Amino acid sequence: MSTITATADNAKSHVRLDLDFTDIDAPYVYVTRVDAVTGAATAVRGHGSSTTISGLPYAPMQAGYKAVLYDTEAPLDQAFYYQAVAPSVTLNATSSFSGGYADPWYATSSAVLTQVRSSRAGVWSLAVIADGAATPTVRAESIPATPGPSLTFTVSMGCSVSTGVTFGMIFRDAAGAVLSTLSTSVTVLAQATYSTTQVAPANTAFAQPFIQMNGTPAAGVVLSVFSAAVTNVAGSAQSAGATVQSLGASWLKDPLRPGNNVKVDFNFDPNPLCTPTEGVFFQSMDQEQRAANGSTFNIANQSQLITVAKVRSSVTSTLTLVSRTLADRDRLNVALHLGSPLLFQVPAEFGVPPRYLSIGTTNVARVLPDHRFPIRVFSLPFASVASPGGPMQGTVGARWQDVCKTWAAVNTAGLTWIQVLDGAAA
Repeated sequence: MSTITATADNAKSHVRLDLDFTDIDAPYVYVTRVDAVTGAATAVRGHGSSTTISGLPYAPMQAGYKAVLYDTEAPLDQAFYYQAVAPSVTLNATSSFSGGYADPWYATSSAVLTQVRSSRAGVWSLAVIADGAATPTVRAESIPATPGPSLTFTVSMGCSVSTGVTFGMIFRDAAGAVLSTLSTSVTVLAQATYSTTQVAPANTAFAQPFIQMNGTPAAGVVLSVFSAAVTNVAGSAQSAGATVQSLGASWLKDPLRPGNNVKVDFNFDPNPLCTPTEGVFFQSMDQEQRAANGSTFNIANQSQLITVAKVRSSVTSTLTLVSRTLADRDRLNVALHLGSPLLFQVPAEFGVPPRYLSIGTTNVARVLPDHRFPIRVFSLPFASVASPGGPMQGTVGARWQDVCKTWAAVNTAGLTWIQVLDGAAA
């Protein structure tokens, strides 16, 4: 059964999501955060590469293998849960031959001729031509797989003469040794579509589709393969409820680079002899403005003005923060440096909803003429904007630079990239 496990980390203000879809060998998964009260669903931002299916960003997986996502934009002090959906998709790289490419399909014998052909109607096919001596067989690349899932191999093909054809999948272990060959035999003449569904046996690491003309057909017999796709089944999972507790603090986050997130505390005392001695603190948020987005017009021979209006502009204001040390000042400057929208989250008791801020010209003031006195006051004028698009770079402790410093360290340890993602290089 597919699973998604949500683990809230209050200290870092994010949720770790562990996904396991090995029961269906899912290559992609789409994850949403669902508000437990309203039911509103928000897509969880992925990191690294993603694949867009029907307009939705899907995070890649390796045969459903334990993908890890981090939701750094989860609301504070609210109940929610997560849903993950994996579609049924084609797993092999070349399932049709449009454009004239057969690779990575290949004949198992040099005596068997294969050609990619196109009909006058522009229909492409892989032609497998018998030589009258060998058993014509073609195979594709090995597809990552795990024990247990049902894989369906669907083939559209026709033959120049009525011929028996066997098609199916060779299941191999991690060393490439054959575990079993599961197949179906049909008699092929006119073009038709055939399929077979097989369950990957124990110890499976790869599945390799193949198509074979039975026996030794006469020389010149042509089997035309129009498409040959291996697909998995769709699946879904739902997590238990989760809550990220604010612990009385707010956060200024960079959704695209969450390693730059800054915790913002309250109750700042500017006296350097008092505690706390470090941190970033909230000072104020100025009055909120929502500019009008319309105009009034004088109409000839009418006493009343006519208004043409659109939706009022989003909130603008100024956020003022205080950094206690020079290191705190530098952390804020790093978060502000790249200029993409930042997420400001405040505990619900303050009545300020989460907002993505496009910050304008920043002002950093020194509170004393003696520049060695480290306290700085940041004045950050902003406009509330939509969430920035794109994937994130990864959270602290989960980025490549955090888990392993050099490629040499991976090579020395003999780790696979899957083991690195699981934290084995830390």
